[in-house]
Amino acid sequence: MALDSSAWSSFSADPRAEGGLRASDADRNAVFEILNAALAEGLLDIAEHGERLDAAAGLRRLGEAVPLVEDLIRPDGGPPGSGTLVRPELEALDEYSGIPTTPEAIDAAAVELYREDVRKAIVGAATPSLITVLIWAVTCFVAGSLIFFWPAFVILGTGISVITTVSSRSSIIRRRREMLTTRARARLGDPRAQAEIESNPSAFRYEPRSTRADRRARRREIDRRLE
Repeated sequence: MALDSSAWSSFSADPRAEGGLRASDADRNAVFEILNAALAEGLLDIAEHGERLDAAAGLRRLGEAVPLVEDLIRPDGGPPGSGTLVRPELEALDEYSGIPTTPEAIDAAAVELYREDVRKAIVGAATPSLITVLIWAVTCFVAGSLIFFWPAFVILGTGISVITTVSSRSSIIRRRREMLTTRARARLGDPRAQAEIESNPSAFRYEPRSTRADRRARRREIDRRLE
């Protein structure tokens, strides 16, 4: 959860204006989410986080939530991205810029990753197939006659990966979507998602195409200046 003024909208009514209203389970959960995000950002230590969680569990009126969270919520006009957290150790995994955080962007990125998987499978199958066909053609030329087309076995073997990738489209996109969703949650400060990524960073590697293009452009610019 972003710790900016939008956090107040997560309550059934603004606790600052409607403090006398009874608090619901959803209101208590909203306080829990704010406190968890504050813990993740280092605004609370473990002890104070626990104390505020205990108090939040016993909320009866919306107004009781205000002293628990008002010193954690940034007002409008704060620096862009101030309500999100990216841990330094997660930054080291790869670039966060361009990480999709909306359902629509995640779906689009998952499809793009699948297309990239297909491209990689095709390239991986085409390269050895072309090499073996070339070797076969040279062998036939030297022998002066056609010989058994043994590259067919290589083409068939490498083509299986392409067929498998194409036929598994739905499951691959679903796995990619799950990975990107976890990354989005981590990008927005979810400590559980961050812990999941830290436990298996290789499974969550993701570099947006725009980031790769920017990196190549920067490298070309550096090379140009060194010439």
